[in-house]
Amino acid sequence: MTLELIVNADDFGLTAAVNRGIIEAHRNGIVTSASLLATGAAFEDAVQLARATPTLAIGVHLALCGQRPLSAADQGSSLVTTGGELPGDVFRLAARLLRRRVAASEIERELDAQVQRVRDSGLAIGHLDGHQHVHVLPGVAAIVARLARAYGIAKVRYPAEPLRGFALRHPRRLAEQLALRAASAAVPLRGLRRADSLAGFPFAGRLDEANLLTLLRRLPGQGRVELMCHPGHDDPASPYRAWRYRWRQELEALCSERVRVWLDGHGVRLVT
Repeated sequence: MTLELIVNADDFGLTAAVNRGIIEAHRNGIVTSASLLATGAAFEDAVQLARATPTLAIGVHLALCGQRPLSAADQGSSLVTTGGELPGDVFRLAARLLRRRVAASEIERELDAQVQRVRDSGLAIGHLDGHQHVHVLPGVAAIVARLARAYGIAKVRYPAEPLRGFALRHPRRLAEQLALRAASAAVPLRGLRRADSLAGFPFAGRLDEANLLTLLRRLPGQGRVELMCHPGHDDPASPYRAWRYRWRQELEALCSERVRVWLDGHGVRLVT
């Protein structure tokens, strides 16, 4: 049995610069699929690019933080802040969920609107995952599983990445990775199909060629693994500069000839 590798680019639809990078990483590199952010400012641009690139598989990148909601949630909604936006990050969202300050019905309405927007674009949806992995949070995962069944979406990201030695060099990411593993183990997503393993979380947003080769060398010899990545082009005007993501660097790594040679030399098959 050979190793099958899904290389999935997150945040498709975030900005036009990210969109261009994802398409380039697919056409000239190893990216096989992308997760479309229905709340993204460049959603329509991403849809047009996806229609012109039918070999790129598409999923939905469900968002409950760091974006504006699609559903008709006013400032009185439990899901949004006083500015009418979703919580700034997954930690703020999780805190509100733990304090039971978010209505499950509003979460379901928002996530349903996001899936429906992608469906209405005419693109086929192959999988679901979450912006900042919100889809595995308690109180969210059961809703995601229910929507997946309702829309006939059989596959989901399961972000319980195995702990590898290099993760110890990044204590904060390691703590987040342990929290993700715990959340994943506790949620009702197991009935959906998923890859055997995930890779890439310790290097999310800074996956250069060296880091990518480090990841690849530590993958199992068989099964199916999903590698998450964030390619893009630099954009000085991007409202997401505070993330400090190295989009262009990831794009170059994913298009690297050294990476392609390594995959070919080890018999790794790229799949969606």
